[in-house]
Amino acid sequence: MQQRPPSPFLAHMADHGIEGEVMVRDVMTLDMLEYLQERLLEGDESRYDHRSPNTVNSSMGAVMAFVRFCAKRDWIVKVPDLDSLSVDDVMKGRPITGEELDRMIEATSRVVGKNEAPSWQFALRVLWYSGFRVGDLMDFHWEDERHIRPVWPTRSGVHPTITVPSSQKNGKLQEVPMLPELEAFLLEVPKVKRTGWIVNPLAITSTVKPGCKWFQPSPDDLVALAKQYSNLSIAAACGVSDAAVRKWLKKQGFRRSREFKVDTGTIPEAVVQDVESRAKRRTGAVQVPISERLTKERVGRTIAAIGEEAGIVVRQEDERTGTRTKFASAHDIRRGCAQRLINAGVSAETLKVVMRHADFATTEKYYGAMRSAQAAASEVRQKLTPDATSDALVGGLMGGQEKTPQLSASELMTLKRLLASI
Repeated sequence: MQQRPPSPFLAHMADHGIEGEVMVRDVMTLDMLEYLQERLLEGDESRYDHRSPNTVNSSMGAVMAFVRFCAKRDWIVKVPDLDSLSVDDVMKGRPITGEELDRMIEATSRVVGKNEAPSWQFALRVLWYSGFRVGDLMDFHWEDERHIRPVWPTRSGVHPTITVPSSQKNGKLQEVPMLPELEAFLLEVPKVKRTGWIVNPLAITSTVKPGCKWFQPSPDDLVALAKQYSNLSIAAACGVSDAAVRKWLKKQGFRRSREFKVDTGTIPEAVVQDVESRAKRRTGAVQVPISERLTKERVGRTIAAIGEEAGIVVRQEDERTGTRTKFASAHDIRRGCAQRLINAGVSAETLKVVMRHADFATTEKYYGAMRSAQAAASEVRQKLTPDATSDALVGGLMGGQEKTPQLSASELMTLKRLLASI
């Protein structure tokens, strides 16, 4: 049997004369920590070729916490002064538009299946109307005070709000305004259904009939079937939805040269039995449909898959920085909600309350620049349009009372190009 080559980290240690039995003090040096930081950034032990500086800084934060733990117990002499990686002060994604949300809603059934699609489309709209994080979305309850819940007014002149228990992110009991769109959307839910979790997206395997069992073919069998049969035929043989088959194939990296648009016929029973038999030997049992409530992590991944299926790119690939293409996620829907509030003229202070930022600096960091840019653009256009009366730029630098002469079409085009290049 061929031996696995030593890891780059062990090789690096060997280059520094560290072999055999290793002590904590040998690996908790500045050189070793910087090397670990570098390898994480380069994507070692990762699905991707590169990790973002934010991800590496988060991982190294956990490592440094253990380093400080060791220092307190005198296992190492001191804590190395490791610098965090520089991170661009920009959003990881961008606000999506209403048109892009509609594209995600249209693409939902292709990711989760037709039966499950309404529950996921409902979740997407709640995100859009509320500005929630995924964790907030999955903690939204109609009546339980231990969770995030709507509070409806009992007298006139009082607006509906949302209460957030102290168990949430910032550790404080909060009451924030409910946005009018969310209010109207929730009131569309029949009163008899206003109980339990407000948002409860279904797992894609829930299309399997009660009592029915399904199986997932081995990777080799799955690819072999996909070369001959459509997703619909494979789904029928395995007892799942075609969306589940699409997800399996994507996980295996299999991409069809063309998608079968029609049923390719029933897979022979003997073939199905052979495939199922190998699946049982591989997993030890035939799986059954998932029925428990989904975790926020799984919901987040599924929404990201919907964004990818819809083709909503929120960050382009950049080989120079190792940045990967990013498709719309739940947080980009949250950003879209914030952008709509900004466009409506909502103040930064109100925006902070609605988005529940613990620090005003967060609001200013991500959204303040947008309003500043729009305000500046409005002023520039107001001052430089043909009807403007200011003569500070045209008609003499020293000023005067004469009306600025109207620019010609060619002069306007030149000015627009100049502004675009600034």
